[in-house]
Amino acid sequence: MKLINTLLMLGVSLTTLWAEAAGNPEDLARQWCANCHTADGNSTSPLFPRLAGQQQGYLVQQLQALKAHNRSDQSAHDYMWGIAETLDDATINGIAAYFASQKPLPNTAAVDSSLLSRGQQLFEKGDEARGTPACAACHGPHGEGNEYGGPRLAGQHAMYLSKQLHVFETAQRPSAVAMQAIIKTLNEEDIKAVTAYLQSLH
Repeated sequence: MKLINTLLMLGVSLTTLWAEAAGNPEDLARQWCANCHTADGNSTSPLFPRLAGQQQGYLVQQLQALKAHNRSDQSAHDYMWGIAETLDDATINGIAAYFASQKPLPNTAAVDSSLLSRGQQLFEKGDEARGTPACAACHGPHGEGNEYGGPRLAGQHAMYLSKQLHVFETAQRPSAVAMQAIIKTLNEEDIKAVTAYLQSLH
């Protein structure tokens, strides 16, 4: 949304610019999604999620949710609602396929190494005493995700993951029913630990 407002202030027609890339979702991804996620999807800013190697089905699901305004967290509203609502189904599928095909690079941002052991434990085994399931059960043994809806988490920015986990405490992402229950079993230290561990994965 902020990007769109900036363009409008400059007198640029978003519709016209979008039309220039129409018919080629890869061009659209490189020209527009790159503003926040970089052209290959390996975002360097913790404000924006890494999309490289993300599960295609998950990307389609999220873009459709953003288009329908079903994701109402602040970042979704500010950055993605206006963009997603201009995309048709074919373009959404094409953008998702493009980023899913990109090679995820290691996230080299520093993490607190003292958190990694606890984070690994939560990811691989969960915490039975508190009813926390292992993250790996849905997100894969290496955080790579799966085609049935568990998104790739390996290498994702810890700050972004933490922010989204707190969003799950609300109803702003209504499709994430499982996560809305799981987040209730985690305390702030758990969140810091598991997100640091996930960022360190590749």
